[in-house]
Amino acid sequence: MKKLLQYLFKRPILWVAHRFSAAPQKDIVFASLTDLYASAPDDTDNRVKLISTDVLSAKFIIFSDQHKGDKSAADDFKKCERNYIAALEFYNENKFNFIDLGDSEELWKFKADKILPANKKALTAEAAFHPERFYKTFGNHDLIWKNKPDVFFLLRKYFTMPLPVYEGIVIHLKTSENILKIFLTHGHQGDAMSDNNGFSTWIIAHIWLPLQRYLKVKVNTPSKDFSLRNEHNIMMSEWSALQQNCILVTGHTHVPVFASGRYYNHPSNIIPGKNQQQIKPSYFNTGCCCFDDGDITGVEIGDGFIRLIKWHKANGKSERKVLEEIDIENLINDLKN
Repeated sequence: MKKLLQYLFKRPILWVAHRFSAAPQKDIVFASLTDLYASAPDDTDNRVKLISTDVLSAKFIIFSDQHKGDKSAADDFKKCERNYIAALEFYNENKFNFIDLGDSEELWKFKADKILPANKKALTAEAAFHPERFYKTFGNHDLIWKNKPDVFFLLRKYFTMPLPVYEGIVIHLKTSENILKIFLTHGHQGDAMSDNNGFSTWIIAHIWLPLQRYLKVKVNTPSKDFSLRNEHNIMMSEWSALQQNCILVTGHTHVPVFASGRYYNHPSNIIPGKNQQQIKPSYFNTGCCCFDDGDITGVEIGDGFIRLIKWHKANGKSERKVLEEIDIENLINDLKN
């Protein structure tokens, strides 16, 4: 009976949620990103963090969309916890900076007082990074971290305070002849589900969550594809292509993207109406840390390269795999051309 109900209910619920609450509008996406990016140079309200470094010493790992839950059947993160912790321990040991790009906690489905104690191991692994090497942003599912009092009272048990939480981060990456600007934000800008949209939250809390708990239905498919096929990702790619000496890195869509699909020979990576060689390699998406197969994906910057990486279980342990990479100097040349 449960399998029958899974078959009957999964598609209608997902269709309703997408049809009525997840329709990004291009003009709003563009305006929101432009406003946030423009605020970086003289940000006075701690909305955007500006970081300056050089290509040889830069070491960043960027993960997003963990969606930590309460360890119930509706928790999308629990299968990925082992790979996530192993990845953070590796990057911390190797002195990487960790950028948490939003939707780290699933606060549409669960209450913070249920999520945080259930994820003490993962939070401890995050907090193990030195405060000067840990950067946290908020997404639409953990918008609560936009509020300083909530950050202080709910997270002080796990993190050193004060813990700034940003809406965006801009890295000025110095190379031999250029400065590449890397603009990072969760990526929910312009999505009708963002900013705790009332309808979306009601659907998740009162319809989807009870069904998901009972039927054990998962939203996220295994991380076997990293194509530019999502409507929101395409808009993000188009916005980034209009910028000069800049790449955009987001999360939100749970669909990994590397350099707008420029270098990956996959038909669905090509923006409709454009030749793959004409695509500007300016957009990256971390994917997520809540794939149903337990894998996690992220964007890594180090050794002069930018990479799309995956951590997965192999031979009984968590292992890192490079899915795509390019030398940053070469990327800059392709951005110019």
